[in-house]
Amino acid sequence: MCGIFAYAGSENAVPLLIEGLRSVEYRGYDSAGISVIDASGVIQTVKRGDHKASLENLAVTVGDGQLSGVVGIGHTRWATHGQVNQQNSHPHSSSNGVVSIAHNGIIENFLELKDELVDSGIEFLSETDSEVLAHLVGKSVASGSSLREAVIGAASRIKGNTAIVAVSAAEPNIVVGLRVGNAGGIVVGKNADAAVMASDTIALLPYTTEVIYLEPGEVVEIEKGAIRLFDLEGLSIEREPIITAQNFEAAQKGNHPHFMSKEIAEQPDAIQSAMRGRVDFAAGTISLPEVTLTSEQIRSIDRVILTGMGTSLHAGMFGASVIESLARIPAAAENSSELRYRNPVIGPKTLVIAVTQSGETADTLAAMEHARRAGSPQAVVLELEGSQASRIADFTLPIRAGQEIGVASTKTLIASMTTLLQLAAVLAETRGVIGTTAVRSIVESIAELPSLVATALGLIGQITALAERLSKFDDLLYLGRGAQLPIAFEGALKMKELAYIHAEGYPAGEMKHGVNALLGPNMATVVSAPQNDLYEKMLSNISEVKARGGEVAAIATEGDVMIERVADHVIYVPKCHELLQPFMTLIPMQLLAYRTALALGRDPDKPRNLAKTVTVE
Repeated sequence: MCGIFAYAGSENAVPLLIEGLRSVEYRGYDSAGISVIDASGVIQTVKRGDHKASLENLAVTVGDGQLSGVVGIGHTRWATHGQVNQQNSHPHSSSNGVVSIAHNGIIENFLELKDELVDSGIEFLSETDSEVLAHLVGKSVASGSSLREAVIGAASRIKGNTAIVAVSAAEPNIVVGLRVGNAGGIVVGKNADAAVMASDTIALLPYTTEVIYLEPGEVVEIEKGAIRLFDLEGLSIEREPIITAQNFEAAQKGNHPHFMSKEIAEQPDAIQSAMRGRVDFAAGTISLPEVTLTSEQIRSIDRVILTGMGTSLHAGMFGASVIESLARIPAAAENSSELRYRNPVIGPKTLVIAVTQSGETADTLAAMEHARRAGSPQAVVLELEGSQASRIADFTLPIRAGQEIGVASTKTLIASMTTLLQLAAVLAETRGVIGTTAVRSIVESIAELPSLVATALGLIGQITALAERLSKFDDLLYLGRGAQLPIAFEGALKMKELAYIHAEGYPAGEMKHGVNALLGPNMATVVSAPQNDLYEKMLSNISEVKARGGEVAAIATEGDVMIERVADHVIYVPKCHELLQPFMTLIPMQLLAYRTALALGRDPDKPRNLAKTVTVE
């Protein structure tokens, strides 16, 4: 969720960069910095790593007027690689000082590239993956490449989704921006005196209401009053700007028609934010500094209860699955409204984990109060820190997904799942169930998660066609097993919320009892069936539905040809570690509900009769 702002014009860029960063600080950050090209053609960089005070401290530092220049870039950072400090803040400079870059995303192969650069004699000044880009671009510029060519060349060498902005002393009048995949957006605009670039439209409104959004695989050059757009082969792209309404809500949507589509697209960012400061990709470790339980307390836990409602309950179900699987602690998820009334048998050895986006859900707060009276240690997984749930819990695990405006939760769910997966790994390692080798394997897998999710987001074409088909049904059945069961429940919930179609999530192994009576041509079935140890059983369940005249849409693993023989429609998601499969199958479920709602003329941002925060029982 990092913020970017860049300026090329005729005024002193320094105060404009500060104001541009202020306009995107609502995204959250822990560090801030700017680079400007001064009158002598030298890049000057100032940055601070002071957590939430970073931007104000940066403004004070550069406020004396000593630093000036008409071209510059700025960045607010959420840490993913390296501690929060000045050295790790962006922008990063090349070793020869000729280039400065700011970067959003995770470079999955940065250790390999860093070793190569170190062997060539380059000294790294930070712990970040992003510094790799500065040195790659700097070396290419020093060899005679243009800044645009150098940025494209560097991007071609990295794995993972990325957004880059860069300036070069060799071309002091321009800023280059590049976007590959979904690592946050880049939007550009201009007027007669300046051109600007940012991660959010809102930052451009003081300059223009006509903007151009970079698509994945595009690069842009801006300079005073000019914008030039290219593909990664260097071919020029002609695109007319879009006129955006000059208000905060419309600007927040960017080029998305709805907040929900924007928030679905932001999920790779949300995952990265949930991992920052917790996953050390270089060391292959996971830590949760927010956990206040001692190692002895963690080892004494004999049961975990996760509680929540709606989508948060489904996150809890996923959490229970991975905690039980990795940490080998009995774990279950329970609806908060039931947990609070059934007088559960819990005590000091029962870890209670509440999942609530707002931290103000009435039934979840009541369940937490009950657990507190029983003496159970408590954690809360949420977005809004400082809420009532945080005050009840012993410790808070913020998911850091960023503000979610659409009523139907999307990115908060995936960030909650990411946080719970990390918690499961920490509990497992602390209890001695898994060792450092297993943890490193998990880290290597989740390093790819933002890219995998971004790939799954590209399925929209196939899903739109399927949504048109499902919009013709009045009843839908969603089936899943194991860790896929909460995804089936979530798919059904989203379809009810958004499209107003009756949809039922169901354990696939249970279907032979009640739901078999409903099977037939009037009820379609959506099956979550990636290739795992329950795959063959899911094939049998699909065959049962087909034998009773039902139409089946399956979400399956890329390369699975067997499922095409039994299902009517197949949506393929990327192959990945089994722990990550629920993330992959979740994306089509969200997109399917969203596109079905549109097919039926519903407003996906404001489902009828629903509220974002439920503060009543």
